[in-house]
Amino acid sequence: MAIERSVETQVADLWEAVLNLSLPGEDQLKLLEAMGDANAVDELALAMDDSFRIVNEAFASDQMGRDELTSLNLLNNHLDKMSGEENANLWTPQGLRQSGEWQEARRLATNAILSKQISRLRRASA
Repeated sequence: MAIERSVETQVADLWEAVLNLSLPGEDQLKLLEAMGDANAVDELALAMDDSFRIVNEAFASDQMGRDELTSLNLLNNHLDKMSGEENANLWTPQGLRQSGEWQEARRLATNAILSKQISRLRRASA
């Protein structure tokens, strides 16, 4: 029997995944090691992918602003472009540390977090 999780809980999981994607490479590797496998680089993206399906519902229920939605879509699209057999080298500890693709993923994740904060400020002042 599947346990229903609230939209709020799913959104919180999404933002935790985005925060983990924004961390420096060495910190991401420490996180993966703490989770049990420093070589499981794909777990960073899979956590986002697992939670990403909630964005449209969160947007529709005003739990997420348009800027947040846009920034999360940019991050998700970038991670999608990194997938595939031809990019297997990106999904290694060395790829995580050194590739420009991961640097861009971190930048996009940081931008998404900033968009969340800006959206909160806008909602608070409205």
